Amino acid sequence: MRKQAINGLLNEDEIISYLNLKKYVDLDEKWQKHIKEMFPFVKEDDCIRARKFPDHKSKPDAVIKVRNTVQYLSIKSGRNPSVHQEDFFVFQNYLKSLGVPRNVLKTIYFYHFGETKVCNNNGKPFTKEELEEKYGQYFLKASQYLDDPKIINKIIYRTVIKGANMRRTGLTYLYYGNVEKGFLLSKEDIYSLIFNYREHKCAIHFGGLNYQPCGRKRTTIDYRYVRIKWPILSPMFYLSDEEVRAVVDGTKKM
Repeated sequence: MRKQAINGLLNEDEIISYLNLKKYVDLDEKWQKHIKEMFPFVKEDDCIRARKFPDHKSKPDAVIKVRNTVQYLSIKSGRNPSVHQEDFFVFQNYLKSLGVPRNVLKTIYFYHFGETKVCNNNGKPFTKEELEEKYGQYFLKASQYLDDPKIINKIIYRTVIKGANMRRTGLTYLYYGNVEKGFLLSKEDIYSLIFNYREHKCAIHFGGLNYQPCGRKRTTIDYRYVRIKWPILSPMFYLSDEEVRAVVDGTKKM
């Protein structure tokens, strides 16, 4: 079996190329199943049309069309895949708009930058390991507050489904894997999986979504950007279809 992790853009192109202008009957069994889930009405002679989604800042990576019905597909691959990136202060203001209290926002700030005006490591930021060792209890407390279902629902919509810009197109399905192997998640599956598999090892998290800074070097542009990761997707790649469904439904633990 080919390796799970290949270049993300190449992976998207290979999937789109495989699907485009193929009749449903000519797809392999796995892709017939995925197309049938997205287009329940599909017939053997129906032609699949697939193309790259034109806006790379939107959540969909591909547009899949059968007859007059269109689905917007996000494609993920690799270990610990990222689902969202955003300016820290924009994201902080969004959390504030959700009613997240000042003390939790300050804790997230400290975790992100590794320092505050009154707390640093001899003038330098703390590393992630130092933060978690010395101040882990504060991050745990913040994450317990962020584990509120109302907050998680909003975060899922912003970071996985739609994005920060409400004018952009949101996804309708998410596919994790490559052209040979992978699994498909509907929007309902996405919400279910993030709620059913909540991450408790990461310092700051929203259900199963992990928060991390893009980088902690002060001289880089990554320093002020947030990255949201969804680590459960990677080990699910190696499960059977039945096991994937059980994890999504919450009847199987990873």
